[in-house]
Order: sequence, then C-alpha cells, then structure tokens
Amino acid sequence: MRFLMIITLLRSPAKSFRPFAYMPQSSRMQMSSESLALFDGKTCLTVEEAIAAHGSVKFLDGSWYLKGRNGRKEFEDGPRIKGANYFDIDDIASTGDDINPKNLPHMMPPPKLFAAAMDAMGITNNDRVVVYGNKECFFTHRAWFQIRGMGHKKLHLMEGDLGEWIDLNGPIEYGEKTPIAAKDLDLSHETQYCSTGPENVVDMAQIMKITKEGDSSDSIIVDVRSKERFLGQVEEPRPNMRLGHMPGAKNLPFTDLLDPDNLTKFKSAEEMKKVIREAGIDIDSSKKLVASCGSGATACTLVLALDLCGRDPGSTFVYDGSWIEWGGDDSTPIVKEG
Repeated sequence: MRFLMIITLLRSPAKSFRPFAYMPQSSRMQMSSESLALFDGKTCLTVEEAIAAHGSVKFLDGSWYLKGRNGRKEFEDGPRIKGANYFDIDDIASTGDDINPKNLPHMMPPPKLFAAAMDAMGITNNDRVVVYGNKECFFTHRAWFQIRGMGHKKLHLMEGDLGEWIDLNGPIEYGEKTPIAAKDLDLSHETQYCSTGPENVVDMAQIMKITKEGDSSDSIIVDVRSKERFLGQVEEPRPNMRLGHMPGAKNLPFTDLLDPDNLTKFKSAEEMKKVIREAGIDIDSSKKLVASCGSGATACTLVLALDLCGRDPGSTFVYDGSWIEWGGDDSTPIVKEG
C-alpha cells in the first residue's frame, strides 16, 4: 500500500506554498512542473523536499573543508545522492598566474569555464539545481553562492546532509565516480550553457575604498570570522596572515546563524534576525552589505542567511579574496584589539 507523508513547505518570507506528497524510494516518480514550481522563491529545501524532487532536479555535492577531510575524495568513493555530480569550488574557479596571480583559493570562475563545467555535468540554464553536502559538512554555502553568482537562477541549498538523506531512505549510489575536472574541459568550443557571472562580488580595491570612506561609504563590511580572529587574539588557520580586521568592519560569526545542534541547518528567520540586529547590522539598510571571512567560503553563509531573512539578494556581496588576501598583504590597513 503506497504510503504518503505530507510535507509542508517551510521558510519562505515572501510566499506561502501548498503541501506536496513525499513518496518512499520504491514508488517515487518525477515531480510535475507544477509541483516543482512550488519551490520558486525558496532558497533552501528540507531533506524531505529534496528527496521528493529527486529525478526532477540536478544534485550537486558542494562539500568543502578547511582541513581534515577531502570533499572531492569522499564524493568519488561514495556513497552519494544517486545521479549527483560534484562541484569543486577550488577547481571550477579562477586559477593560474594570468587571472589569479596571488593564487587565492576558490575565486569566482571565468564565465567560459563555468559554462563548460555545467555542460559537462549535463546541466542547462533551465534545470533546477540542489546543492547538498556530505555528512556534517556545513561549508556548502560557497558552492551555492558560486553557482548563483555565475547566473544560475533555479537554485536551492538542501539543509541537512547526506547522512540525513540516507536515514530518510533517499536514493543513493555506491562505487567510484570521477568528478569533472577543469583541466579536462575544452574551452575552445561554444557552450550550450550561458553564464552571466560573476555577480555580487567585490575585490580588494573596492574594500580599500570602503575602509577609506568610513561611515560615508555606501557599503558596510561584515566579517563572519570568530570574535577571537576578528579581534586578532588568536592565530589565523593559514600561515603568514596578519591578525585583526578591516577598519570599520562589523563582526558576526557565521556559526551564530546556524542551528547549534545541527550546523548543516540555519536557525529560524526570527532567530537569525535577532542575531544580525545584535551585531549592529540593519537587514533593511539601503547600504550594500559586504561579507568577508577567511577565504570567501563562510562569508556565503551570511549571504544565504540574509536571503532567508528577506533581504534583496542584489544588495549583498562577498569580498572574494577575504582575509587570506587582505591579511596577507602588508599594504592594507588593519585594526587589532587585545
């Protein structure tokens, strides 16, 4: 007997949604275009929603770790969501002395490279894409931002992780699978995918301008590193970095936006709004909010959180080089406290 569990679509500040049916793996079918349209306007999907959509959307594993684990290797070895591809933020990125002379990690990719990668993964501009992470991975926000920043519109992040997907009997596959690699892509051919990015990123020169203008600037820098790193009280995880923060920056540790019991999920919108207000940040400010972190990865957590809180995504930016660029350059001004 077919069992139907009714899942109510949650967390959309702008719209209310009708419920849809979640079916166990044995009876799952493709969702209709009308059912998929229920996801329009939703930044995040629950694991249950993502499972219900399997077969009708494209899944990308965006797992990345600062140290200790290798997201690419874990995807290669499996298990993984059935049919998923791996989006490597350090490979589908700007690399090489000509476009990244400082050798900064996971910088936004050239449009041609991104488009070729999407073609290689069988993703079109009209496909709905869901980014997810491996077990206990809470660094997937950069992959989400990178894909959105390159112009993909139908994009979601799955809150939760592969472990929860497996526990809920989501379709998985085992065995080795080789992700695409930038070095194997032929950039001389015209691509089917059309990339319009990169969007909503700023560089060091723009940050320098913001720091010089101070309160008169049209932008506010928000540093999401820990309070101790922001104040320069502890060493940075990467070597040869100066300690402290950019003049005029506000501090909002990215972990304060996440569920303390499950860092792969966000707090409620009301809880996040409270955290953001207490950090001295006006969500409704007409000024641009520029997120910065250690290398441009967890800054994207704030971008996504602001989306969930209803802020216009066009007014939120990421400093792509972040502290690894700013703190690694002796010419930049730094404030150190304590």
